[in-house]
Amino acid sequence: MYRYFKLFLLVIVTIALLLACETNILQNAIQGNNTSPIFPPPVATKLIKHALGETRIPVKPQRIIVLNDIGLLDPVLSLGVKPIGTVSYFPQYNFLFWGVTNDEAAGIEIVGDGNQPNLERVILLKPDLILMREYQKSFYKQLSAIAPTVVVDLPGLNYSFKENLRFIAQVLGESEKAEQVIAKYYERVKSLQNLMGERLKKIEVSVINLFAESLIATYSDNETYNQVFQDIGIRLIPTLVNQKEDTLVSSIEVLKKYDADVLFVMNDTQQLTQTFFKNPLLTTLKAAQNNQVYEVQVNRWWTFGFFGVNKLLDRKFLTNNKKSIHIA
Repeated sequence: MYRYFKLFLLVIVTIALLLACETNILQNAIQGNNTSPIFPPPVATKLIKHALGETRIPVKPQRIIVLNDIGLLDPVLSLGVKPIGTVSYFPQYNFLFWGVTNDEAAGIEIVGDGNQPNLERVILLKPDLILMREYQKSFYKQLSAIAPTVVVDLPGLNYSFKENLRFIAQVLGESEKAEQVIAKYYERVKSLQNLMGERLKKIEVSVINLFAESLIATYSDNETYNQVFQDIGIRLIPTLVNQKEDTLVSSIEVLKKYDADVLFVMNDTQQLTQTFFKNPLLTTLKAAQNNQVYEVQVNRWWTFGFFGVNKLLDRKFLTNNKKSIHIA
């Protein structure tokens, strides 16, 4: 009887020690203490330089978490790699991500908001690589305690969606695939140029975002749709070309200065669109007078990867009026 009692006590003590160890590891990771690694280092590794230093990662990571949709999720999926976890900034809308549809991201677990990732959920997924953006650097120490973490620095890549893809491909060991994706993109651009012909030289376009009922926002040429316009040869109006600010918010009273042959209007709520199209100021624009004002979806146009870019190209068409373009 005494022998069984001793065995029982031994089991209880063992379980208690295991639970204490697991709790300690979890706490260390959340606090950013990487003195107790969660996983042993992988057998085959490589060193990646990034904005916050150098990180040794698996040569072929299998369990990747990306903590941004626009700059990370889309490019990773474009390379044919499916992460196990990501974040969403838009749970209140009918879309979760920019550039990537809910269906395309099916099966990828949401691990919180990009501004506040849920570290406990990240730990439970047992990643072997975490990709984050430069604005999330306050989480870097904590994330590095969970798994090898690499910062993808868009400003350092000059906000080029192609160079962003190339950098991520280098990290994932998919550089050849990246060049194939980019080459395919240029083939589609060339086809569109051939379709539009001489009209490219005659048309200027403008893009505004409905920031609020009485406010509009315009963006610098860092935005991906502006990069695509440049590749195709579609010309922006000089007001937008010369804009120095990354984001410029203006009163809708200055709408006239953004008039063009074609005006694209981005928004994320139907209410704003309805209000805008009833505004008398709109009737003063030549784009409106020629019926060349188009509503476009912000989650399709505000993208930074080739899933989104290809949707932008998919939704283009030429109207019967030879002076008009519709890319929405």
